[in-house]
Amino acid sequence: MLFIAGLPIVFMELALGQFASIGCISVWKVVPLFKGIGVATLLISCIICVYMNMVAAWSIFYFTNSMKFALPWAACTNEWNTFNCSVWNRDSVSKCVAHNGTLLRNGSCIVNKADFFNDDNASLSVLTSFDISANVMPSTEYFHREVLMMSDRLDNVGTINWQLAICLLIAWLLIFLFLFKGVKSAGKVVYVAVLAAYVILFVLFVRLLTLPGSLSGLIHFYTPRWNALYDLTVWGGAAVQVFYSLSSCTGGLVALASYSRFHNNMFKDIWLLGVADVLTSILAGALVYSAVGFMCYEMDVPIDQFQLKAGAHLVFIVLPEAIAKLPVAPIYALMYFVMIVFIILSTTMFLMETIVSSICDEFPERLRRNHRHVLAFICLAFYSLGIPLCTAAGIYWLVLLDYFTPTWPLIILAFFESMAVSWVYGVDNFLDNIKWMIRFYPPPYIFWKIQWKFICPLVFLMILSFVWVGYSPFKYEDYEYPRWAISLGWGISLTP
Repeated sequence: MLFIAGLPIVFMELALGQFASIGCISVWKVVPLFKGIGVATLLISCIICVYMNMVAAWSIFYFTNSMKFALPWAACTNEWNTFNCSVWNRDSVSKCVAHNGTLLRNGSCIVNKADFFNDDNASLSVLTSFDISANVMPSTEYFHREVLMMSDRLDNVGTINWQLAICLLIAWLLIFLFLFKGVKSAGKVVYVAVLAAYVILFVLFVRLLTLPGSLSGLIHFYTPRWNALYDLTVWGGAAVQVFYSLSSCTGGLVALASYSRFHNNMFKDIWLLGVADVLTSILAGALVYSAVGFMCYEMDVPIDQFQLKAGAHLVFIVLPEAIAKLPVAPIYALMYFVMIVFIILSTTMFLMETIVSSICDEFPERLRRNHRHVLAFICLAFYSLGIPLCTAAGIYWLVLLDYFTPTWPLIILAFFESMAVSWVYGVDNFLDNIKWMIRFYPPPYIFWKIQWKFICPLVFLMILSFVWVGYSPFKYEDYEYPRWAISLGWGISLTP
């Protein structure tokens, strides 16, 4: 999917932006009939920015609460924990058995002689094994009950969590400050942030790799499941993930390429970008499954029974739970959430620069000199739009936006982009423009001509059919979204 769908559309967007040197809306002056593509990509970027920075706010909340001697999501003795909260690890079991004791759900050990390791009520139920269907990890309850203060349904909004609102304000202030002096200074910030994120990612992976059970997780990760190749929804999901990870069809690539030198070799850039994307995915996947393998070892649970979910569950429940079991866990937690904040802020800066530059390019006489005022207004507007995500039902709305925005609408936009450039503007004219910039036709010439004109549109239609055929009513945890919410989601998808 990366080579037959992802990189070709990335190449097209980079070439468009570099040749025209304008934003994602104005660039479609080459094909005025398809200017709506630019508007659609801008709307998608706006929606992603609103909810993406909410995830940054969660990460900032976690970061501040990691500055403690004991991580708050490592135990079941907090006021937000319920009866089902269970702490289980092999060390606790062996130590408790060695003292002829009984292990409780909350991780406390009661010795038969009435000596207690912790001052807990002896009437608490006994934990003989970790049943993932009945017991709840403390990191789950911390995220849902303390961080989100999550309600039971979408329309039960509740009150605003002002701690999250403050964290969200901090996130938007950082975005504003990083972009205040322009794209060059922002580029330096992104360079440092991404480099630091990769270093932390590698350090965490090496640390987890030294833990028992991590190799089992990696073996599970790298073991091919050939039956999945017959599942069309897998192909559709993989394609959507490729588009999202490459930031294609969001206008960002066009906007950033507009700042490149006219004769910059973007043909080389696409291969570097593709290799970086593959290596990052492999390293991130290895980190996740080494953590899962370690957790399954600690909980004495077969790795096939561990239900790994993408999104917030992975970032704020699974990995923090694994980190909480490490020695000097707060240090690793600080590193981990710094990495998450860096990654999200870098992505949001990328999209925000796209939005601001595109709007300024549309009204150059009025707004180009007032770039900072436009930036301040958009940051304030997006912060206001993000406030509802700070409520008790915020997670439900965020999942709704994430499910319907950066998914199949990106595929539709990719189809129309390829059709507009290849068939209306003309693929031969486009290749001539590329030759003008990089001083040679991208090799092999006939491959790119056939790829953009025939293969890409066909592949995009196939991917779209895979995604729609595999559609099923979605839910967050055990909550199934009502029909009106799903209809609203489809409406949001169709808006761009």
